[in-house]
Amino acid sequence: MMTTAASPRQTKLQTIIDMLLRDEGATIPEIAAATQWRAHTVRGALSGALKKRHGLKITSQLDAIRGRIYRLPDTEIMFKTTRAAHYTYANGLLVLGRTKTLNV
Repeated sequence: MMTTAASPRQTKLQTIIDMLLRDEGATIPEIAAATQWRAHTVRGALSGALKKRHGLKITSQLDAIRGRIYRLPDTEIMFKTTRAAHYTYANGLLVLGRTKTLNV
């Protein structure tokens, strides 16, 4: 019997991270359309899950045509919670590797 490795799960947060890593970045309406979330949910995910919980540094820039564009800088290593998340770049991809849960 042949077994195959499970493919990584594509969560909505991973979809947002992938969009923010693009050269053109992403706007709130673009992320909302991709995730089928409302704009206030996208803003909450950016500030809560990605910035506060995972420690990602999200930058924004105002564009005359597209509006506010959000991006992730190229190099990020974050340790923010007791379930510390460690992000690195491998082969052009943002990789999440979790460490052990810390007993604080």
